[in-house]
Amino acid sequence: MPVIKRLAAVFISILTVFSCVSAFAAEETDHYTITSTSADHSADEENTLAQTQASDTEQIYVKAPKEASPASTILGDMDSDYTATIDDAYYLRLHYAGIITLTSKTMARSDADLDGTLSLIDASYIQEALAHPNGKYYVGMDVTSAKKAKAADDEKARQQSIIDEINSFTRSKGVDISEHNGIVDMKKLKAQGYSFVIIRLGWGDDEISQDDRYFETNVKNAEAAGLDWGAYIYSYALNTSQAKNEVKHTLRLLKDKKPTMPIAFDWEEDDYKERNGYPTDAGLRDICRTYLSGIKDAGYYPIIYTGYDLLKGALNHPSIIDTYDIWYAQWSSTCDYKDRPVGIWQYGGSVNFIESPNISGLSGEFDKNYAYKNYPLIIKAYGYNNHNALLTGGVASTAAQPDNVTDDGHENLPKECNGVMGDSMRKNK
Repeated sequence: MPVIKRLAAVFISILTVFSCVSAFAAEETDHYTITSTSADHSADEENTLAQTQASDTEQIYVKAPKEASPASTILGDMDSDYTATIDDAYYLRLHYAGIITLTSKTMARSDADLDGTLSLIDASYIQEALAHPNGKYYVGMDVTSAKKAKAADDEKARQQSIIDEINSFTRSKGVDISEHNGIVDMKKLKAQGYSFVIIRLGWGDDEISQDDRYFETNVKNAEAAGLDWGAYIYSYALNTSQAKNEVKHTLRLLKDKKPTMPIAFDWEEDDYKERNGYPTDAGLRDICRTYLSGIKDAGYYPIIYTGYDLLKGALNHPSIIDTYDIWYAQWSSTCDYKDRPVGIWQYGGSVNFIESPNISGLSGEFDKNYAYKNYPLIIKAYGYNNHNALLTGGVASTAAQPDNVTDDGHENLPKECNGVMGDSMRKNK
């Protein structure tokens, strides 16, 4: 008698397990559904398309309501007019649990012509979905197309992260130097919190005798120390022909180099210019445009170094201040030029109202600057200064743009930048 009772108990346990498994299959099959936003399919069409083979003799049919419950994490065919989805991962679980059997033909389906209504794809792809349930997986295309789509998404995210990093920039600190500073210990400079240096390459015409004697050494040492660097030329140009010669001087010394800061045109009032024929306002603008456009056309990122009087006077013209960045020189506790955002402010030199003109561990006095754009990333992102562009679209435009014209995503830059180069006269200032 006890033996009979034990056999009965085992039998009841088996029935209970079987009932639970059946209930689970029924409950889950009703719960997970195929989704189609198309209202054109008849119920018979949807049931036929949603058909999966459970065994040689049994079929499982899943209806296709307008909304899935819960919504699938697997996206529909991006090329489709519909946004239908199916929880392939769920069906794969049933398949591997032995509750249903998906035929090899069904497992391999990737027919984009189904308008996304139903498209089970190969097992390896669904296994990836199971391993990363929060990821995006595309149904209605083959695995190669899906990988390309994911790669496109990843690339878009990478490029957006670059734009975001440019936008989030506040300012950096640096110095400008020439041979008068001697050979600067760049490692000590960086250790004191300076991230960039703008190095004089020379002055005037394209003559070796007018190269800054420490330019090459300063560039080499700046790169070795991990400092971003740019360059400037002190101009003696009194006409556009001389300005073109100064472009040649600059490009000769920059050949095969990859500066990560702008290339500056330093035209200042001095005794030489007064003695030899100071140009008219229009003539000075022509000189500046000739140099800046020559540098830009050669693929470098130009900037004009100047002060308040010229910015409010001869250079107060859209072809200058709305087209190219401004490196503004004013040794003061505040930046008084407010007409346009400035890219760099030289706030002190031998006279410094913000801090000492000296730098701990280094001899002499330094011109000190704040940069308000992330020049190293902008220059690399848009492919200036011999760098390969990190963003698609090629080298940035330098022309002023009206408010309703975009320029390859540069409008995404912060209002302080208002375009990659120049101000571009937008109203979002």
